[in-house]
Amino acid sequence: MDEKDSGFGSPPKPQTPDPIPRKKSSAGRVETASSRFQTKRHDAASTKVLKTLSSVKLAISLLVVIAVVLIVATVMKSQTQAQRHIYHSWWFISLLGLFSLNLLLCATRRWSFRLRRLGTTVTHAGVLVLVIGAVLGGIWGERGLMQLYIGDSSTTCYVSENEKMVLPFVVHLQDFEVERYREKGVQERLVVQLVDSPASRPASRGIRLFPVKVGETFQVSGTPYSVSILRYEPDFVILGEGVYGSRSASPHNPALEVRVEGGSEESPRWVFAKFPGMFQDTKPNVGLFYQRIESIKAFKSNVRLFDAGKVVASKTIEVNKPLRYKGYNIYQSSYDREREMYSVLEISRDPGIRFVYLGFLIISAGVVFTFYFRPLLLKRRSAKKRIISTG
Repeated sequence: MDEKDSGFGSPPKPQTPDPIPRKKSSAGRVETASSRFQTKRHDAASTKVLKTLSSVKLAISLLVVIAVVLIVATVMKSQTQAQRHIYHSWWFISLLGLFSLNLLLCATRRWSFRLRRLGTTVTHAGVLVLVIGAVLGGIWGERGLMQLYIGDSSTTCYVSENEKMVLPFVVHLQDFEVERYREKGVQERLVVQLVDSPASRPASRGIRLFPVKVGETFQVSGTPYSVSILRYEPDFVILGEGVYGSRSASPHNPALEVRVEGGSEESPRWVFAKFPGMFQDTKPNVGLFYQRIESIKAFKSNVRLFDAGKVVASKTIEVNKPLRYKGYNIYQSSYDREREMYSVLEISRDPGIRFVYLGFLIISAGVVFTFYFRPLLLKRRSAKKRIISTG
């Protein structure tokens, strides 16, 4: 009889034990020892990375690197290049972002509203807000220069020689004014440099200083030369061949006609305050320089803003007194120092500046609490404890 037909069936096969112990998770999944080992390794690696990112050593290292970068940017000759190649560069913004993440993790690990740590917590939060503002300004901030002559209008600023910034409104320069200190006036002097003085003498001994007095003649001590100031023109202009005059009474291009007598120097020559090399001989025995030192009090630009063909803002801009419109700040930066015909405006937009100011306020509050209010509150608390213990 076949085994199949005997009615008893085939005997059960012996079960071999599972070489890998298995364990059911809370979700009903079967976990092996190897999977648990991989999970532990992953958790350990994540914990190590998190611990590194929230460490104080990383924060100090980032602070040192950021400080060195800021020092380099400060000593750069051109702040425009510093803005472009450092402050708005991807690597500096990434550095600030990493520092923000480090501060956030540090503050989260040490977050506490207890009296002893409240000041530190608030200070960390303030630094975090400040750095976030700096990152926002570095990514979306804009800054450029606009040169306008009196009566001109423009919507274009120059970030660099090859980069422009277009404004959503029109800037119009109505007028420009340079204000001087009346009580100090203008300091003027004629500098005479003796080029043919002995080489053994110091250069300072070959220089003589004389006041600017038209019609006066001055003897250069120790030399056969004398210097006569024949004429003064406040705004020098050539009217014709050998004919000179002045455009106006304003000192836009002040010049002196000076004659040097003695030796081989006889003919008069013009000496300019703003163009010292003009009309000078190539190798004169006596060098002449007209120094004019003005005490500038302020320079102002009367500006109007047009948006959609309408005047939306008008203000006289001075240094540290900007015009603000649509998130843009328009500052007085420089001007035409030769003829005072144009003004240079600096126009900037920084969406993170409010976060920066808020961060400074929060930091100040945290520092004041830590060094002033916290000691007082702890002192009062300890005094109450002593009274309770003795009572």
